[in-house]
Amino acid sequence: MTMRVLLTGASGLLGRAVAARLSARGDIELTCAVFSRSMAGAVRADLTDPADLAGLFGTARPEFVIHAAAERRPDVVDGNPAQAAALNVQATENVAQACAGSGAFLLYISTDYVFDGRDPPYFPDSPVNPINEYGRLKLEGERRVAAALPSGRYAILRLPILYGRVERLGESAVTELASNFSATREPRSVEHWANRYPLHVDDAAAAIGKIIDARPAGPDAVGRISASRSRASWNPIYLLSGQETLTKYEMVLIMAEALGIDASFITPNPSPPKGAPRPRDCRMDTGLLESLGYRQAIGFREGIAEALAPFFKAGG
Repeated sequence: MTMRVLLTGASGLLGRAVAARLSARGDIELTCAVFSRSMAGAVRADLTDPADLAGLFGTARPEFVIHAAAERRPDVVDGNPAQAAALNVQATENVAQACAGSGAFLLYISTDYVFDGRDPPYFPDSPVNPINEYGRLKLEGERRVAAALPSGRYAILRLPILYGRVERLGESAVTELASNFSATREPRSVEHWANRYPLHVDDAAAAIGKIIDARPAGPDAVGRISASRSRASWNPIYLLSGQETLTKYEMVLIMAEALGIDASFITPNPSPPKGAPRPRDCRMDTGLLESLGYRQAIGFREGIAEALAPFFKAGG
């Protein structure tokens, strides 16, 4: 049987990877929703407008919704919190209510920044304590989803810092680090304070595919979930971290090696980054996703080399 899936934020870094993966499946009829950026075959919709959203749901008639649209840049959130709240909270509530009205299952994409980074590793039931506005807004989005939808009709996926094939280096906080390799090679320092767990968007898309396959089907499915799934049943909070622990400085060194660039002009900065506060270590346990058969396939060295190759010639 074919499942009708609606993907919001389809033109973003994560959205493009998810769209590519799901479009290749013969058992999914995918509708991609975009707003600020165009995408071939996608439907433009303003998720902050309930009427616009109703039209989107009427056209797509989704059985499963992946809500990936969000403002994910903490410093941008701090600069315009009202606009960020409209997308990260109000639009999320609108999507959740539309799912409640239509019977669609909702997968809400959240962040590891709901944790304060002081006591890793984190598990699905670990206490949340966001230390920046971005984390607070995404956590409020989680709460709006839980308030709008009945048990068994939603799941949450908390993701770490993402990277992959980008349209411009600044599209990801990871690939943006390669801007340090300017032609001038002026001395500079890069943060060497917070532990990050970068994840390729193709691996994130693979995890989402596993969640789609695991979700209960039909109104009485919750009662049929195997007891062996224990708290992996419903409503689950899935956590996903990359397997490698890297500071941004360590990422830069790996990039330089992959590109054949001498990075001796770059030094480590042991101080916390400027701007919105960042957690120091949000390592998350991936056991719940692994129980569904998920395995990370792309290591950082391999993935970042492919992502940066279009922007750099060999040897710098």
